[in-house]
Amino acid sequence: MSTKPPTALAEAAAGRTLAAEDRVRHALRSLDRDGHPISFAAVAQQARVSRAFLYNHSDFRAEIEELRGRHAAAPTRLPAAERSSDGSVRNRLRAALDDNQRLRRELTELREELAIAHGRARELELERRVRSG
Repeated sequence: MSTKPPTALAEAAAGRTLAAEDRVRHALRSLDRDGHPISFAAVAQQARVSRAFLYNHSDFRAEIEELRGRHAAAPTRLPAAERSSDGSVRNRLRAALDDNQRLRRELTELREELAIAHGRARELELERRVRSG
């Protein structure tokens, strides 16, 4: 059995397939990064390939299904550039907790002042009743 060297036509077809696979990878990364819904139609359109091409490549099919499931389970995602970093989220959480603690102290102080004011109002009412009565 002799092995024929690849023909120019076979080499060109292989090159087109590799280029299409690169476009699909790029489309998947781009759609995921930008927070767009992931579907076979969306990937095929952006990568300029057929949906059959995606279905026939088990690795792309699995990745699309996984991303589609992840996007469906999660609320709409912000593009990567707009997402907060972990450090930023921690800083905002710390600031919110500090504000909460400060507001609790302020609320306690205001309740104490209100109790004093109510007490003073009762004293004045009693004094008024004693004088008039």
